[in-house]
Amino acid sequence: MEHYERLGKIADGASGTVYKARDRRTGETVAIKRLRSGGGNGDGDAFRETFLREARCLEACRGHPSLVSLRTAHLLDGGEAFLVMEYAGRSLAEVLRDEDGHRRPLPEAEARRLMRRLLEGAAAMHARSVLHRDLKPDNILLDVSGGTVKICDFGLSRSVAISGEAPPLTPGVATLWYRAPEVILGSRDYDAGVDTWALGCIMAELLAGAPLFPGRSEMDQLNRVFDTLGMQDMASWPGFAALPRAGSGLCQRPRPPTSLLRENFPGLSAAGFDVLSGLLACRPDRRLAAAEALRCPWFAEGAAAAVNEAVPADQLRASCAAAMAASVPGVAEAIIA
Repeated sequence: MEHYERLGKIADGASGTVYKARDRRTGETVAIKRLRSGGGNGDGDAFRETFLREARCLEACRGHPSLVSLRTAHLLDGGEAFLVMEYAGRSLAEVLRDEDGHRRPLPEAEARRLMRRLLEGAAAMHARSVLHRDLKPDNILLDVSGGTVKICDFGLSRSVAISGEAPPLTPGVATLWYRAPEVILGSRDYDAGVDTWALGCIMAELLAGAPLFPGRSEMDQLNRVFDTLGMQDMASWPGFAALPRAGSGLCQRPRPPTSLLRENFPGLSAAGFDVLSGLLACRPDRRLAAAEALRCPWFAEGAAAAVNEAVPADQLRASCAAAMAASVPGVAEAIIA
């Protein structure tokens, strides 16, 4: 790793630390994820497998403009490993909030531009049999100078047969606010729908300026989901009764007879709501796949402006700044900087 000059820390977590660095040989700015054995990464063979799984998923996704690109990977003796990736800017969560956590909604057109790129990235991942399993604003990188949007942090990703049989999957994946209901209910044979559910939560957050389901626990999370979307759809799913938590008292509580989601987004166009409600279908087999969502009329409305272009940086910066400047002084300047 002597070829890299460390420029500063980007993020620090239980599994490792991400640094901004410069490749001394090429001058390229990169992001280096340093993984440590122990903790969430396991020790010995478990650590090696955790590292290799993330590296393989990154390698499988190489080359798509909406997925962060792996440059190289290093597994060292002594319980250390490094993933060198392209540097792709700050997280979407960071760009859209100030230090006090204040947020405001994005205009529908800008939310659509971002969602198009995210769904394109998800569709490419899923076509390559990769589940991300932790999509959230913190794991989306936005380069406002170049207008790119990229999905990052494949630490919980898994390579599976999207349309075929797969071994049992870990139930406790995805950050709680973006976790699909079937996962909370204990499913171990979920599919790419866990990612599209998370993208539905992200779309709602972009449009509302706040998380749609900010649960404090798994049970509170399910209550928030079912109190908004109802339970009839989920309960009609043939696989529901087999879920480990399907018989819990929480699933027997009275719920709204129909979804109340529309009431939360009265200003969203009908075409936009079709995408949002399709991504947030509680019943997994009725949830939109990423490729299906991209074929919805909502994206056709903005197709002319989206052909062969990234998210326009000047428009996105202006939209973010205009949306937040009134109540969040200083954030507009931070976005434009």
